[in-house]
Amino acid sequence: MNTLPAHFPILAALVAAALLIVIIIIGLLSRSRRQAELAVLHAERDNLNERQRQSDLQAAESARQIQTLQQHLQQAETELAAASALNRRLPELQQQLADSRSEYAELEQNARRLHGEYAAAEQQIRHLTAQAEELGRLKTDYAELQQQLAEQQIRNERLNTLLEQERQAQEEKLALLDNARDLLSGQFRHLADEILEEKSRRFTEQNREHLGRLLNPLNERISGFAQLVQNTYEKEAKERLTLENELKRLQQLNNRLHDDANALTDALTGSRNKTQGNWGEMILESVLEHSGLQKGREYIIQASGTQTQEDGHTRRLQPDVLINLPDNKQIIIDSKVSLTAYVRYTRAENEHEARQALAAHVQSVRQHIKELAEKKYSDIDGLKTLDFVFMFIPVEPAYLAALQQEPGLFQECFDKRIMLAGPGTLLATLRTVANIWRTEQQNRNALAIADEGGKLYDKFVGFVDTLQKVGRNIDQAQTAYQQAFNQLKSGHGNLVNRAHKLHLLGLKTAKQLDRQLTEEAAEAEPETSALPEPESGETENRG
Repeated sequence: MNTLPAHFPILAALVAAALLIVIIIIGLLSRSRRQAELAVLHAERDNLNERQRQSDLQAAESARQIQTLQQHLQQAETELAAASALNRRLPELQQQLADSRSEYAELEQNARRLHGEYAAAEQQIRHLTAQAEELGRLKTDYAELQQQLAEQQIRNERLNTLLEQERQAQEEKLALLDNARDLLSGQFRHLADEILEEKSRRFTEQNREHLGRLLNPLNERISGFAQLVQNTYEKEAKERLTLENELKRLQQLNNRLHDDANALTDALTGSRNKTQGNWGEMILESVLEHSGLQKGREYIIQASGTQTQEDGHTRRLQPDVLINLPDNKQIIIDSKVSLTAYVRYTRAENEHEARQALAAHVQSVRQHIKELAEKKYSDIDGLKTLDFVFMFIPVEPAYLAALQQEPGLFQECFDKRIMLAGPGTLLATLRTVANIWRTEQQNRNALAIADEGGKLYDKFVGFVDTLQKVGRNIDQAQTAYQQAFNQLKSGHGNLVNRAHKLHLLGLKTAKQLDRQLTEEAAEAEPETSALPEPESGETENRG
């Protein structure tokens, strides 16, 4: 009745249907991914606006620092003017000392006044020394910041390297998955042929061995009976009784197996459709377990929802399985079992009974299609399903027989937004969905890495700007310190040399300037004649 070449167009149609389903799913996912990319672009625009605001704040901080530096400059100019005034007064004092010793008392009075100015200058020196210490600390902080900058650059390079390795790994995985899919398809067909051949061979060998185990003892016993029939009638009776008991036991076992098979067939083909439905759902759940999808997260069994009808009333629907897709989309699968007429078709004793049973089987499948289309699962509130629903037929031969008898049945289902699927077709589709989930997770990881890398780069740029600003401030402080210190110890009439000369004139002080500092100040104006050392007698008189 059924020839092998007749299945080839049906299998080709099934493969084309599976490819069409995959193309539709990938198209919908691509459209959702473009929407996600648009959202990412909006987020980047907001990030750029935030960075512009931070730049404005940094500009305001720079203006405030410039104002502070201008105030410091004005203070330094004031101190320079005071030092210049002091410089103008010192030549006058020298002239008074050279003209007359009689004016020494007046000079001593002026010296006391200058002593106060010297104390102020010494206070300024201590202040500048503190600034020098602060400068040293700033240099240390600057070195630490440079080290942190180098470490941050190394981490950034490692992150970029990891991102590139992850991208290459994903490309290699996708290529391996494509090769594995083609290889597994070929191996599956080859394995199916081997399994069928192996099953047939084993069945033949098992029947031969079983018959051999039954007939060989019988032949041996018959031979024994022929040899012993003349010797012992009693032994012949015992052997005959043993054979009778063995045959009865085998007959009872055969009857029990026959009854069990009939009970199972009656349970699946009887009037209790609930039993068939439970069996179909069990087969569907087994296919889901081998699909690679995770229960409760990527697919849900017996998920219920409400549907709002045109008259405003609601009804509750409960599809067998709800497959979740990326971008919050779903696929609905409902199991339908049509076995009663198909079993009659397989048990038909003539061509007429077979045609009648096969026509009834096709009509049963059509009735299931009609009932599924009337439920309108895709209109369940809150679901974003695809444009079709899968109708799962758990018995692959029954599924193929219906399509072979009625080739237009597939197009009829497609017009009603229903896709027929046997275990093989559904498993291939679910494996594709599982691969899409893996690709989606990899894409999410790549986006998260890119987002974290962008944030890290922005933080790094801000850190470099602040570090450069610290370096400029350190350079400015170093320049101001060097200028002020040079004004004290270098140049004609520098303050250190003049203060030291006052000390040599006999000022009473508790501290002395650093010897190296006074020598450097003296070398700065070699043309100036040294003041005379105070006479010991005069010093004693003052004492």
